[in-house]
Amino acid sequence: MNNVYLQAFKAHGSDNDGYLSAIERNTGLPFDIKRVYTVIDTKEGNIRGFHAHKSLYQIFFALKGRIVAYCENPEGEQEKFELNDPHVGLICGPHIWHTLTYYDDAILMVLASEGYDEADYIRDYNEFRKLKEGKL
Repeated sequence: MNNVYLQAFKAHGSDNDGYLSAIERNTGLPFDIKRVYTVIDTKEGNIRGFHAHKSLYQIFFALKGRIVAYCENPEGEQEKFELNDPHVGLICGPHIWHTLTYYDDAILMVLASEGYDEADYIRDYNEFRKLKEGKL
């Protein structure tokens, strides 16, 4: 499926000292980072998301625990991704309906291509499906 994929980032360090992953320009992101946020203290099995974006790009990282992302494009193709390595992110571009299910006291960090803009959200699934027909 286009516009949503896993991206690994190089981890530097050792088991004794810990690991560092740097995310900078020219490290594989298809966008410049303009917003960073986290989601913490979710209940086991909690599901968040239930939306798509018109133009926003994001990358999701499970800093702790496990997060299962279910993604769908306007044509109805679906793909499931499991995030459980803080050095691997899920790049999610525009027009991808997504939900995130949290397990094992998960902590999510998101890097986004733009600041928050409610007008960029597609929160109604039926409206999202209209993208296939070019009606949105």
